[in-house]
Amino acid sequence: MDTLLKTYFPIIRTREEVLNLIGEKEKLTNLFESWSEEQQEEFLDFCTGVKGVKILYDSFFKEIFNPEYHAERLEELLSLLLETKIRIKQILPNDSVRLADEYTLLITDIVIETEDGRIANLEIQKIGYAFPGQRTACYSADLLLRQYKRVKDRKRSENKKFNYRDLKKNFISDF
Repeated sequence: MDTLLKTYFPIIRTREEVLNLIGEKEKLTNLFESWSEEQQEEFLDFCTGVKGVKILYDSFFKEIFNPEYHAERLEELLSLLLETKIRIKQILPNDSVRLADEYTLLITDIVIETEDGRIANLEIQKIGYAFPGQRTACYSADLLLRQYKRVKDRKRSENKKFNYRDLKKNFISDF
């Protein structure tokens, strides 16, 4: 299997190559040896293509797609998934009062805007089905109010009359 993967992904190294690279630097060797045998094996499996990194696990997702530090990465991912260009408007605080992060159900909560001006509250949760209709209705109302205020302020600054037809279709109803 290693040879087959290496044919398609030449950057993948063999176990021996990875261990040799680690052994070349004292700092890497010390770090690698400070891990448990299970952690070492998991790391080697990632590097050799035996296993994939579980990108949607909290630790990876939060580091790679953190909207506070890497907004452009998350915007690009969401734009591809939603099939429309989006921009992160606001990062909402996680209101969890749980002491241990591993028990938090909410991973990310952001307000996004599509290229045509629609806004949406986008949550990434560990348990997606724990999102009842009543909660959707509350978010929909909140988004409509945000849009109403924004459009009304824009119209006022342009010395134009506000009309409810200026409001865009609610993003939630598209899914």
